[in-house]
Amino acid sequence: MLSWAQERKLFFVSGVILFFIVVLGGYGLISVYKAPNCANNEKDGNERGVDCGGSCLRVCKADVSALVINFARTLEIDEGIWGAVASVENRNAGAGARSVPYVFKLYDAENLLLYERHGNAFIPPRKVFALFEGQMKTGNRTPARATFAFTSESVFVRMTEPALTLRTQGFTAKETGSSLQVIIGNPSRVAVEGIEATVLLFGTDGNVLAASATAVKKLKGEESILLTFTWPRQLEEPARIEVLYTVPGNQ
Repeated sequence: MLSWAQERKLFFVSGVILFFIVVLGGYGLISVYKAPNCANNEKDGNERGVDCGGSCLRVCKADVSALVINFARTLEIDEGIWGAVASVENRNAGAGARSVPYVFKLYDAENLLLYERHGNAFIPPRKVFALFEGQMKTGNRTPARATFAFTSESVFVRMTEPALTLRTQGFTAKETGSSLQVIIGNPSRVAVEGIEATVLLFGTDGNVLAASATAVKKLKGEESILLTFTWPRQLEEPARIEVLYTVPGNQ
């Protein structure tokens, strides 16, 4: 049977050994463990894929639906000057993309390429939106159709978009030109920056007659402003008007 002194010595030695085991074991775990990282080309932490899903901002490719291009139209702006508009739908809730490259192409009735315009699109989360390009000069050649395509794969990230209000004020068509006024409002108390608005005018046949786009640098909280969309020629009275917006911010 151990004496009190021997028991005390054994307890002390056991405590020291346990202390070193804990310290050395912890050091070993720290040296081996790698904290989750959304940019290390590895699947770690709670990621659903390599650097995507879980707590990462980027959404995994397997978790998103492809963008839907509803239509692309060529539009006459003025004599020898054309534009093109595309309607696109993103069906992914809470996920969008920034700076996705695209291309518009205009063809004549003989399917000859007349004009090509490249750009970069902001893709808002779960929304139908429009992309418009103007000032395409084709000289004395008349475009018969337009095509639209994204030229690289979209990288979706988690995002939300501010909710704005839109209300048409009135359409006017004269020999000197046509115009449409739209009131855009910010119902929240937080300022919204970098707004892009596009208006589409539809005929009785359901096709787009004209399109125009403008930008709003900043809309203060609980503020409303009047936007005026213009065309340099007289247009027929539209059967339907759509005003669409995105908030890419200062990307």
